[in-house]
Amino acid sequence: MPIIVLAGDEDFELYRSLKRHKEKLLDPQWASFNFARITRPGLQDIADNALAVPFGPGNKVIVFEDCDLFTKKRTKADKSAGDSQSKQNKQLEHLDDALASVHQNTYLLFACPANFDKSLKTSKIMAKHATIEEFARPKFYVGSPNPQLETWCRKEAKQHGVTIDDRAISYLLDGTEADLRQIASEIEKAAVHILPKTHITYDLVVELSPHHDHVFALLDHFLAGRGQEAFASVDELLSRQPAIKILATIQTFLSRWVEMKAVVEDAHSHLPGGPGIKKRELPLPEQAKRIHSVMKIHPFVAEKDLKRLAKWNSRRLLEKKEQLTDLEHKVKTGRLKDISALQLFLAG
Repeated sequence: MPIIVLAGDEDFELYRSLKRHKEKLLDPQWASFNFARITRPGLQDIADNALAVPFGPGNKVIVFEDCDLFTKKRTKADKSAGDSQSKQNKQLEHLDDALASVHQNTYLLFACPANFDKSLKTSKIMAKHATIEEFARPKFYVGSPNPQLETWCRKEAKQHGVTIDDRAISYLLDGTEADLRQIASEIEKAAVHILPKTHITYDLVVELSPHHDHVFALLDHFLAGRGQEAFASVDELLSRQPAIKILATIQTFLSRWVEMKAVVEDAHSHLPGGPGIKKRELPLPEQAKRIHSVMKIHPFVAEKDLKRLAKWNSRRLLEKKEQLTDLEHKVKTGRLKDISALQLFLAG
């Protein structure tokens, strides 16, 4: 079909596919005549351009970028934007007719960086005429194996003519929280670095890629009260990334941990208690299940975090989060250097 809808929240792979389609379909010598790009199109924009024909030999390619007509990303305000229901119905009928009349050498490519919603009227019309390519982001939990993403990493390495250690793959997935764009960049960087060799090792990836693995070490030392080791981890991290980025990462983890401990403490508060009844606590696996049901964090990951937080309660974590928020504000307003803020956070 000359109409292709690329939809999904995994935008890195989506735009890669869009680029491949464009390169395959468009004659670069005729691109100035036969290529058009329209951002956030409306129904009328699509219907009008659907009837365009190529100039000269080859194909005409029209890219509709950041299109939200077929996804849940679209807000109610966007949907109603001054159009009556009867007018929208006429536009949909016009769109249906226009899509049915697309020239065989005119290609309409829709880039929709959100998941395709089959229940929408626009989606049902588009599905009649188009090929739908979906790019949903795989679910990933730090510390848990993910065969789908591990295979993706191996294929990515193969594109650069190299192989990669399983440990290196786990390091990249955990360190980036499965950010495929960043992983692709790191694999490419490593593949170039090892030339003329063809195997990427774990040690090389650790050397080249400043990821959360180092932040995990810092946070482990901090939570365990190992101040000297924490400051040593800071020195290592600062050689790889700015302090303000480290502060932002710590803030993310603190927010998650505060909520996790609050969920557990709330569950414990509802357990039987009173005179003569020994204080009870849920087993660690049960605590992890409670967290999963509320926060959608994988139980394996939740249990690992709870072990780290064994000596901390939500109130103490919240105090550290408030301290960090204040320090970040001082950095952003120029009253404090980011390195000093990080040191004060760890020392306080």
